[in-house]
Amino acid sequence: MLAAMRLLRRLMCGLLLLVCFMATAKAAEQSQRWSIKGFGSFGGAGLDTKRIGFLRNRTQTQAVDNSWGVTTDSRLGVQFDGDMTDSLHATVQWIARDHAGDFFEQNLEWAFVRWQPRDDVNIRIGRLGLDTFLLSDYREVGYAYPWMRPPHEFYANIPVSHFDGIDFAQKFAIDNDFLTLKFQAGYSTSQMQTGLGLFTIKAPTAGVNLVYEVADWRVRAGYSYLHFLSDVPAQDLINTVNDPALASVYSGAAGLSSALSLKDTDLHFMAVGAAYDDGTWLAQAEASYMATDNAYVVDAASAYLSVGRRISEFTVYGLYGLSFSFNDRVDIPAPSLPAPPLLGLQKGLDRALNYNSIAQQSFSLGVRWDFYANIAFKAQWTHFWFCERGAALWAQDEPGNIPDQVNLWSLGVDFVF
Repeated sequence: MLAAMRLLRRLMCGLLLLVCFMATAKAAEQSQRWSIKGFGSFGGAGLDTKRIGFLRNRTQTQAVDNSWGVTTDSRLGVQFDGDMTDSLHATVQWIARDHAGDFFEQNLEWAFVRWQPRDDVNIRIGRLGLDTFLLSDYREVGYAYPWMRPPHEFYANIPVSHFDGIDFAQKFAIDNDFLTLKFQAGYSTSQMQTGLGLFTIKAPTAGVNLVYEVADWRVRAGYSYLHFLSDVPAQDLINTVNDPALASVYSGAAGLSSALSLKDTDLHFMAVGAAYDDGTWLAQAEASYMATDNAYVVDAASAYLSVGRRISEFTVYGLYGLSFSFNDRVDIPAPSLPAPPLLGLQKGLDRALNYNSIAQQSFSLGVRWDFYANIAFKAQWTHFWFCERGAALWAQDEPGNIPDQVNLWSLGVDFVF
């Protein structure tokens, strides 16, 4: 099955490249039917501690602590759009950013062909964005939202941003309002760095979402499903606990073998959100619940609320977020003999199974200054609170050695062109 999926994805990529080439050739003949545009951010961030490191989301590899860094919020994206006919359109978007794994492939965010047989119907095939939350279409476009980055409690725990497949959207007009229903299905391959090494998520995915637009409001509800076909890089650990020679000195370790596997488990992600913008006041809120049946990507609830006000070219805002896991601590039995290798194995098992929890809250204050056309300067202060074992969204050299509170300062410039 995996070989067939890989072949399908290669064929799809080849088809997309051919279509994009055809779109480029046709666009050369009809210069008004194509466009190239881009976006980017340059930002710096720093903490008041070295005990943990801040990551924008779980796919990043370079964390910042009290030594400021620029990789967390800096990125540059380019997007090509071409119309082959009045109803057939091609889009490719690539973003240079800090992302675990293959730099080119993982940063290819969109590469799809869209067919619009009617004004109210869209069918897309190729590499598509996972469409379950309010920022689905512009999660990486900092200029499109007031904050330095998407709310950490809600968005940092979503390691999948794109998939290879198809989606279908139907828009319904209700008086002066609009309701859009979308279905999506495909195969996701995303990479993220873990304490056990580089983890490649390979998962069939499917989802459905509703978007209702009325006056100054936009309301969304979505559901996504993933079935993990790959496993975390813990095979050496699994082989060790299953070794018959270990049973005489560490009999309790073998019972943890099934808990160490992610393969053939499911993830269900449900989210609701609403955004309001009347040109002066802007508010946005989302809530989600992630349900799983493994010890690595644990059940968690997340939410945030942001309120802001525009004053001339300035926007001031406040943002509150929280996220909490619902997983019990796994009991790691002590070895029969207190030998250093066995105690090290016990510590490794504890680290793998008991430090994937999220228990954090934050409050942010920030300002955005649109000082020039298509360019905005931002400054943001965020205060985080943690509970024990609750920093799974952060880089930790020594799991469990986390502060109760930290402050994060951020400065940056967002632009579109």
